[in-house]
Amino acid sequence: MSLTTTEYAVLGLLGSAERSGYDLARVAARSTGYMWAPSRSQIYKVLPRLVEWGYATGREVEQRGRPDKALYRMTPAGRKALRAWLDDVEDEPSGGTGVFLLKLFFGSAARPEVALRQLAAYRALIEGRLQEFEEIERGLSPDEPVHSLIALRHGIARARATLTWADEAQRALERRPAGVRGR
Repeated sequence: MSLTTTEYAVLGLLGSAERSGYDLARVAARSTGYMWAPSRSQIYKVLPRLVEWGYATGREVEQRGRPDKALYRMTPAGRKALRAWLDDVEDEPSGGTGVFLLKLFFGSAARPEVALRQLAAYRALIEGRLQEFEEIERGLSPDEPVHSLIALRHGIARARATLTWADEAQRALERRPAGVRGR
């Protein structure tokens, strides 16, 4: 069964602790929010499906003076599905380049070499885009509107910055054991 990017991301966020839908929305806002930011309603729709498919378990917790809440935890089947998604390296994910970043973010749930493969695929995609942008720039006519040129140069600068970051990320992944935090 193929899950959506949101379903995989919720699984990834469940990987570290038992959480409620509210907790997941808060964690996502502080961690994955810049690359994947689901609405709270999306999260609440995903959680029962993950339980139905056997990828998560849920339990009700009684609260005093407040409505009861449901807590969810990833199952071994969910962990296996998450690892399979992380292992799947796509040249250009249908969910956009943010999928590469999500997979890198959740990389501690996979084998150490998986993050390097994801990073290499991301780098190849960005290198290809940079080549396209530079070809377009070389082919611009002298009377090209300045607005087109500045937008194109933004794409070039962003691609180059991303490639610099990819070099740094690769060095960090190669020297730091999986699961170790810090600089």
